[in-house]
Amino acid sequence: MMLAWYVAALIAWGGAVWFFWRAGAWLLYFVLGAAGFAVLAVVGMRELVPGELAVRVATAHAVHGLSWLLGIRTALFDDRAGELLVIGVPHHQEWTRLSIGIECSGLLETAALMGLGLFYPALPPGRRLLVLAAALAMTFAANVVRMLVIVGAVAYAGQDALDVAHVVFGRAVFFVLAIGIYWFAITRPTLRVVYARLRAQ
Repeated sequence: MMLAWYVAALIAWGGAVWFFWRAGAWLLYFVLGAAGFAVLAVVGMRELVPGELAVRVATAHAVHGLSWLLGIRTALFDDRAGELLVIGVPHHQEWTRLSIGIECSGLLETAALMGLGLFYPALPPGRRLLVLAAALAMTFAANVVRMLVIVGAVAYAGQDALDVAHVVFGRAVFFVLAIGIYWFAITRPTLRVVYARLRAQ
């Protein structure tokens, strides 16, 4: 049933995007294409294919490996029959379990960036794919850095620092890095196109 609804939504979305593209309504084409792709990608990776799990596994292993390189002896294990990746963070005689859920996996940001990059009309397709691939790699790295900030805060300050580290410091670090990534993937190409058009006039 889920697959049938997904295919129907995919066809309707594709038809609407194609219609606006043919009509030259670029703003509606971009907004519907980018937003629709992001929603469909998240739903598909969560409900139809194990894409979200793959992202969480990669994030957890990256954070775990880098934590050991930084001297934080974390532990990595599954919970709920492998559905939830958990990083154990030591602090003196206590352990804190950090779960890698959809928010901490970076899946939402990755889907949004993919939608914006794929339907951004200012770049040729080949250049667009190269910029998008680089931006996705940087988004994954930025999310790992966000998790390392949280792990480091808990490792050195204990469980009392978890809420502040997650809500304030981790998000602030990721927000700053995300601004740089969107500048690289969206803003900088836009300025280059505008500058080239102004010089051509």
